[in-house]
Amino acid sequence: MKATFKIMATCLLFATACQNESKNKQDFIPGTYVHSSKGEYGVADDTLIIQHAGGTSYQIKQRTTYQAIRDGKLLPKKHKVQNYDAAWDETKQELDEAITGRIYHVDLKNNALIIKQSSYRKIR
Repeated sequence: MKATFKIMATCLLFATACQNESKNKQDFIPGTYVHSSKGEYGVADDTLIIQHAGGTSYQIKQRTTYQAIRDGKLLPKKHKVQNYDAAWDETKQELDEAITGRIYHVDLKNNALIIKQSSYRKIR
């Protein structure tokens, strides 16, 4: 009898912990994220502004500034703004954006969103 109670209590605690982590991940998403990269041919700065649009829907505004490098010199900056809609996938625990096919993984430990190999640090 005691063993059954312990097993049931453990299962209940586990289920509650999983739900809380899921809710924490979804609650974490709205905010502003930044990412910078530099390579042989250019420098880029990305800003993602993510807003909760209700239910499992989110709106993402991506602002990118890019400077090409030619002959070792930075060319003038180019700016680009794009808007996307995304949805939280409860089973996969990720934010899915259909137009570009991007998948946003929540990294609570590092206060970031991961897209492919890029880590976007949350600043607000």
